[in-house]
Amino acid sequence: MLSIQESAMTVLELFLIAALGYCVGAVKVRGIGLGSSAIFLVALVFGHFGVSFPAALQTTGMVLFISSVGISAGPPFVGNLRRHGAAYVLLCLFTAVSGSLVCVAVIRLAGVETPLAMGLMTGAYTTSPGFASAKEAFHASAEAVAMVAAGYGIMYPVGTLCKVLFVQMVPRLLGADMERERAALRHGSEMPKTGEDGSRRRFRLDALGFFPLAAVIACGILLGGITIPLPGIGSFSLGNSGGPLLMGLLLGHLGHIGPLDVRVDPRIVEPVKELGLILFFTGAGTEGGAQLVEIVSQYGAFLLVYGVILVFVPLTLGFAISRRVFRLPMLSGLAAMSGGMTCSPSLAALIQTAGTTDVASTYATTYPIALINMVIVMQILAKV
Repeated sequence: MLSIQESAMTVLELFLIAALGYCVGAVKVRGIGLGSSAIFLVALVFGHFGVSFPAALQTTGMVLFISSVGISAGPPFVGNLRRHGAAYVLLCLFTAVSGSLVCVAVIRLAGVETPLAMGLMTGAYTTSPGFASAKEAFHASAEAVAMVAAGYGIMYPVGTLCKVLFVQMVPRLLGADMERERAALRHGSEMPKTGEDGSRRRFRLDALGFFPLAAVIACGILLGGITIPLPGIGSFSLGNSGGPLLMGLLLGHLGHIGPLDVRVDPRIVEPVKELGLILFFTGAGTEGGAQLVEIVSQYGAFLLVYGVILVFVPLTLGFAISRRVFRLPMLSGLAAMSGGMTCSPSLAALIQTAGTTDVASTYATTYPIALINMVIVMQILAKV
């Protein structure tokens, strides 16, 4: 007879999902595979059958992944911002406006109730601050708040999967030369000088750089928790993804604080980043899978169609504009759209597809702009 303690069963379920996810992710159809993103898909299935994990697991995974990405992408961040900053801002605005127009069309033409359509949009954009803003806009009606939550619950896992597939398929469909695209991404980025001058006088608190990693996570969560009021609209915060990301970029760009060396050994960054993905995908997938079938059966499968349109219209048009109007490199355009639609899993998929973490500096530039945009858009849509 097999007897496993409850805590051990949780660990078993976690790593069973991860193992099966890697198996599924290794399967490629015409050269396209999900990679570690398949863990999310497997977790959806397990979540449907009642497997669940503490919310802290998902949060821990997210901050481990996003902090590691920020540290890796820190060196080229400033140069990237100086070179394409205006284009990124305009792309974020276009993404928010185009998504809003699609949302209005779903309300007016398809007859979907406003709170439900707004929930679909926040789920399609995988934006927790936007979701909170939409709920706040309808706080006087419990029924409307429930509809916002239902729309978000339907589209969050579907929207995530759509964006992961998009960043993987576009380079393949365009026949991109990834070596050339990586070179185009690095072109013009200002890398900090890493000469030996002064480095011998610096010291580390630990050999591999666990201290700066821990400091980035702790300070990032504190930064993300700062709430900035937006008069007449609501409030805004970077949250547990934006705060650690910006702190990681800052520390990764600086490399040292006075005599203190805050670099993190790449041998640590990559495994921590992958572990973070396992925890995040597992937690987010089981959470979404628990409600997905029930919500779709309650509100109808057509909501998924409307939600997919809410994902692909701004995503496709925004990427086309990034290429045709702003002349951004392909990887910059994909990273800008991932940030513009606030989707960390699609950033993870893009990093794997591109073979470089340099794309994270673009994501980090667009991400906070997109968060503010979605908070404001939800308030406007509720009034319209």
